[in-house]
Amino acid sequence: MNKKRILQFGLVVLLGMLIWGPVAARLASLLLPDADPLQSYLFNKGLFVVLLLAVMSLGGGLKFFGFERGSSWWFLVPGLPFLLLGTAVLFDPNAAFGLSIPATVGWVLVAIFVGIGEESVFRGVLWRAFEASGILVTAFATSALFGAVHLMGLFADIPWQIATSHAVFAFGVGMMFAAVRLVSGSLLAPIMLHAVFDAGAIVAAGGVSELFEDTMSVERLLIPGAVFAAWGLVCILIIRKRRSNACTCASGTSP
Repeated sequence: MNKKRILQFGLVVLLGMLIWGPVAARLASLLLPDADPLQSYLFNKGLFVVLLLAVMSLGGGLKFFGFERGSSWWFLVPGLPFLLLGTAVLFDPNAAFGLSIPATVGWVLVAIFVGIGEESVFRGVLWRAFEASGILVTAFATSALFGAVHLMGLFADIPWQIATSHAVFAFGVGMMFAAVRLVSGSLLAPIMLHAVFDAGAIVAAGGVSELFEDTMSVERLLIPGAVFAAWGLVCILIIRKRRSNACTCASGTSP
């Protein structure tokens, strides 16, 4: 698949992701009219993942988009701030942890589906679409789109302060996940970190809807988002410099 076709494919997948929410809601109302929020999320996110992986398989193959074994566990270094925040969320004194065991399992599955779906789109398909433009462009483009998608909350019942803060937070996470993707050489690493964090946050909050309450502190999103963005950028610049030096050394020793 050439560069133009990959970009076209990426834009189609992104558009499909944007329109999937209303489509899934309509399907759920027809197929699962009495579904509770957890069942609706499982249907929405689970079916999206199934369809997305099928499309990716047809569009170039899962391995082409990053579904392969990572080359290094050093990806935990650029992902460290995210892991620390996840730990802090779990030990937050305001955490609810009021879910039953079946509900906990269900929300963990939702988090896994979200991790697979979002990372497959942004650090998988769109990553390939921008990859030829260089590391920095790829990281910024995929992270900016990742943040922009979270502005969709402006069209829901989510307060604009929370929606925009989530967009900033998502951009920062995207930059950090870009570094994770580069270090590991695999899509599986950001999927794992994404799913683990979301699972902890959702379970601690007592469900997805509680994550978007009016009482959520904007600073709790903006500050980590800025830290993640800065940390991710530093890691990416270091990776780029190391790769540039490696290429220079290889060129200098070639006959």
